[in-house]
Parts: sequence; C-alpha cells; structure tokens
Amino acid sequence: MLYEKLCRFSERIAGHTSRTTNNRELQRAVKFLTPIMDVSVRGVKAAANLLSVLILVFVVFLLTFLELDLVIIAPLAGMAGVVTYYIIASYPISMMNSYKLGLSEEADLVFEQFILVFQSGGTIFDAIEMVAQSDHPYLSMAFKQIIGRINDGTPPETCLMEFAKDQPSDDLRRYFTAIVSSLEKKTDLIDHLSGESFEADLALRQKNLELESRLLIVAALVTYVPIMFTLTVSLTGFATSMLILLMAPVFIIMNALLKSRFSRQFSAYFDRPRETAIMVPSQKEIISEYDSFLNFLILLGERLRSGDTLEVSLDSIRAELDYPVQKLVDIALDSIYREDASIVDAMARASDAALGQRVSHMLNMIAIMCETSAQAAGDRISRIATRLVKRSAVAKERDSIIAAQRMKVYLLTITSAAVLGMLASLSPFLSISSLLSEGPIWTPGSITTLDILPLLITLGVTTLSTGYQNTRMVSGSRPVVIGIVCGLLFWISFALSSTMMGLL
Repeated sequence: MLYEKLCRFSERIAGHTSRTTNNRELQRAVKFLTPIMDVSVRGVKAAANLLSVLILVFVVFLLTFLELDLVIIAPLAGMAGVVTYYIIASYPISMMNSYKLGLSEEADLVFEQFILVFQSGGTIFDAIEMVAQSDHPYLSMAFKQIIGRINDGTPPETCLMEFAKDQPSDDLRRYFTAIVSSLEKKTDLIDHLSGESFEADLALRQKNLELESRLLIVAALVTYVPIMFTLTVSLTGFATSMLILLMAPVFIIMNALLKSRFSRQFSAYFDRPRETAIMVPSQKEIISEYDSFLNFLILLGERLRSGDTLEVSLDSIRAELDYPVQKLVDIALDSIYREDASIVDAMARASDAALGQRVSHMLNMIAIMCETSAQAAGDRISRIATRLVKRSAVAKERDSIIAAQRMKVYLLTITSAAVLGMLASLSPFLSISSLLSEGPIWTPGSITTLDILPLLITLGVTTLSTGYQNTRMVSGSRPVVIGIVCGLLFWISFALSSTMMGLL
C-alpha cells in the first residue's frame, strides 16, 4: 500500500532524522499491523518528518505565488505542516483502533472455534489452524504468521500469549489468556468465560452516542468551508482569478474523504461480503441475509435441543425460513438427499453460496458442532443467537439516529447553497481595496458575471457535489436529484441577488 511504500522510502533517505521514540502506543500499533503492513517506528517517524517538510515548502511556494503576505503565509504553512505530521505519525494507531470493534465482534466466534476443537479432541495447534483457514479479516492473516512461527519451533501457547499482548480488543486478549490458562490448568474452557463479548456491545453503544454530533460536524465542514473560501477570495480581490477553478476538485475530494471516514467509522455491523464472491452483494442484501440467518439460528437451536439431528432439523424448519437463508438450506438438503453427501459437505456447499462472510463461517461451524453432539450444539447455537440478536439491535440504532438527523443535514445543505449564491453575487463589493477607497465602491459594468465565472463554476460544482454526497452519507433517497436541486438553488440565489445589486 502507498503508506507502507512511503515509510520505507522515507526511512532510506531520512531515517537519521527520526529519533528513537518512547511512544508505546505507536510501537504497539506497528507490531499489531505486522500481518498486514510491514513498517517500522523509525520509518513512520521519518515519513512524518519528510512529508510535513515537503507540504510546508509546497504551501509556502503556492501562497507566495498567489502574492499573499508573509503574515498569512507563515501560519497557514505551519498549520499544514503540523497537520500533515500528525496524520502520518498517528496513522498506524488510528488503523489499529479501527480494527478494535471488528476484533471484539469476532472474539466470541473465535472463542467458540477453540471450544469446538478442544471438545472434539483437537490440540491448540488445530484450533489456530482452523482460525487461520477461516474468513476473519485480520485474525486469519495473523494466525497464518503464528503457524509459521510454530513451524520454526516456538510453542503455540507462547505465540498465542505474545499475540494477545498487542491486541487493542480487551475481549480478545481476555479470551486468549483464558484459553492458555485452561490448557495449563487442565480445566474446562467454558468454566472460565461465558463467551459473551461485552466490549463489542459497549463500543457499538458508544459509537451510536457519538453519531449525531459527528454527522453534523461532517455536514457543517463541507458546507461552511466553501462559504469561508468565498469570503476570503472576495475580500482579497481574487474572485476573478482562474486559479479558483483548482479549488473545485479540492472541495469535492474533501467531501468524499469526510463522508468515507464517517461511513467507515459508523457503519452498522452486520456482515461483510465474501471475498470469493463473483458479484459483490449490496449492503441491503447482506443485511437481509444476516437478519434471516439470526432467525434460522433461533429455530435451529430449539430443534437441536429437542433431540433432532442436524439433517432432520434443517428439513423441519425449512418452511419457516425467509428466502435468503431458505435457499442455503435447500442447497444443503439437495446435497444430502440427491447426491448422498455428508452433512459436513452439504453445509460446506451452503456456506459457499452465502453472501456474507459471517453467515458462511457460521454454517461450517454448525456442522462441526453437531458432529460431536447435536443436543449440546443446540444449546450453544441458542446462546450465540441470543448474543447476535442483541448486538444486531444495538447496531441498528444507527439507522434510526441517522433518520432523525437526515432533515437537519438536508436543511444545512440547502441553506448553504442559497448562502453561497448570495455571497458570490457580493464578491465584487467585498474587495478590501474597494471598501477602503474614497471613491465609489463599485461602478456598474466594471465587473460582470463573466469576470467572476471561475468563482461561480467552482461554487456551482461544489454545491452539486455537496448535495449528492451529503445525501449518500445519510442514506437518503435520490441523491442525484438533491444535488441538482442544490445546484439550481445556488444559481437562483445568485441570479436574484445579482439582479437586486445590479450585477446582471
């Protein structure tokens, strides 16, 4: 990835500029990211130093070219350099923290995998190998590296404890510690922990509490920054400069980055599409399958607890299932009855047809559970279903919060479009040189609409983009229509205000 290449390059040419750091959080983040990113603490610091200096020099050169005063150039360039240094230096920590919720959500399933392996007579190496072959986004890659260390002679228990020390998820660290402890003391792993991931539920609730303020902050930034920019170029007399056109892609990219970061941080957790799928399913299809699967787990758990086998249970509950999961059950039953496949192979085929990674993974786990004891598997499946239903309900709070704030975002976006139109019409009057002159502030016909066309094009395109992207951010319908409405409102506001001021 680009960041990894930047750190390696910077370490080669500017590694001597980065001193040894005692930032334990950064050291922990770099070690945590080893399975997916090969960077060092020195490389991160060198990249932060190098890029911040380059950005500072670039901003100084750009603002000097625009003939701004040194009093303005110095703080702007300094701020750009500091912000760049912070972003580059803190990126590994930010990336590690972004994995925290996902790891907490995966922790209980990984715990169940270890229990399954131990109850079927397997070893800790077998459990590690099972996780490595699963579809966990981070853990599978990390456990593949652990297998490599075990093959080189390191004991599995040592690898697991060392791996647990660098985890940002307290739940995952707690589970691995309990697993190693149960092996040393020869105790039942279930006696140590309930298998319930409390941290994931708390993290989801915390994110929901932050959602409203973060949503409005993102919407405000992408609407107020163009307003501040319009005032700045008007006061400095740059409203007629063609260089203003360069700001349009800057505003669009800023909006896209903020929207993407918001969506990534506050996306409701249900499931992820399987990487092996030919056509990537939509989030709506993923949610539909996941919700149907939770109902399937509840029904299946009850049937298995009553003493039925997995094969009989699937056939009994098939008619009560929703279509997304019913088709998966049909694949398993057809494999059993028509092709005389084993229940494990049949569930594996159903797993291959699932849209989401977690649904696919759980289908395979169900078959393994039932191989040992279908009735005991029913108890465990019921407990898992209860936990997942509770977590799904907490995750869905996000949609209700966004729905409640959607009108605020719409109002903010539309209002800013009208304000931008009025400010654009005032740009010839707001020049400081004109305001401080003793003569007429503005002579009709001296500046026409064509003269400020670069500013109008920049603000018009920005308004279209803001309307579209803000609508997408709050999961609104018809984002293209909202974008067009904002663009038209900008031009109407500009036309009316310009007519009143005599600009047109």
